[in-house]
Amino acid sequence: MLKLMRVVLVMLLGCLQPGWAADVADALMALSRKTDCPLVVDSYTVGAMSLRGFLDSEQHARARRLLEEGDYDWVVLQDQSQTPAYRPDETLLSVRRWAELARAKNTKVLLFLTWAHATKESGQMRLMVDMQEKTSLTYCRAAVACGARVAPVGEAWARWYELRTEMPLHARDGSHPNAAGSYLAACVLHAALSGKPLKGIPGTLKLGRKEVLRVPGDVAKELQKTANAALKSFDSPQEWLCQQAEVDAGRPGLEAVRPVLQKGVKAAQVAELVGKPFYVSRSRGQVVQQFRLRDGVELCLYCTQRGGGAAGEPYCAGLYGGDY
Repeated sequence: MLKLMRVVLVMLLGCLQPGWAADVADALMALSRKTDCPLVVDSYTVGAMSLRGFLDSEQHARARRLLEEGDYDWVVLQDQSQTPAYRPDETLLSVRRWAELARAKNTKVLLFLTWAHATKESGQMRLMVDMQEKTSLTYCRAAVACGARVAPVGEAWARWYELRTEMPLHARDGSHPNAAGSYLAACVLHAALSGKPLKGIPGTLKLGRKEVLRVPGDVAKELQKTANAALKSFDSPQEWLCQQAEVDAGRPGLEAVRPVLQKGVKAAQVAELVGKPFYVSRSRGQVVQQFRLRDGVELCLYCTQRGGGAAGEPYCAGLYGGDY
């Protein structure tokens, strides 16, 4: 007889599309029925609510009671999508508080490392790489601090966007997932919970007669491969943090950039020193290029716009992050 793992999936999402959270919980259960590790999933979700909000709000105290009164093997925690990237200390504290509640119930903690938002470039959806790196950094720090495991959903999304730019995972709002995005999220979550790679899961997922999610069969196969590859490369949060520290150490520091930021400098000269910008935006005759420096500092270069959208001469520079 197959053992049922009981899971409470606490997904705290902002700007929810109707039915999205239920779709992921149902998709996870439906997908699990096609494996040797079926799941029972409870979910409690509220749009734009953070992990801290669920702890501090009497209106949504049921989320906490589910964990305190239930008998779950796992609790899956996801913060509001922008909080880990832009208010990391809040996420770190909230995860710690949830982890303490889970430990009191002998429940293991899995962190749902979310995907970043997307922007449109040349008519195609592009993952906001900087937001993804900040999100991943916060979840990994939280996991190491609390002894939690991580489901690297956002890292799987980043891998997909590197290979399949023509097939986005975001819905049109650039925040929530489309069907393929939800399918990939369910794949990563199940593989992380079961500890087993996925193979041969159909593109149409059902619970009884109810169709929960549908993607083409060939796409489902590629999404499963992407989920497996992401989990294999994301072996431990501590190891990922060490890798990122090495990358950061190889970036130029502010002391190397300051002498270059003089009147008459060209955008190409800055790029030659600090590398390609991680984000470029164009609006009303202006091009803004964002570069990463060491120790979490970001350099924004504000340039005039030439023909064809190319960056002209910089007229202003700004420093953000780190001690700025």
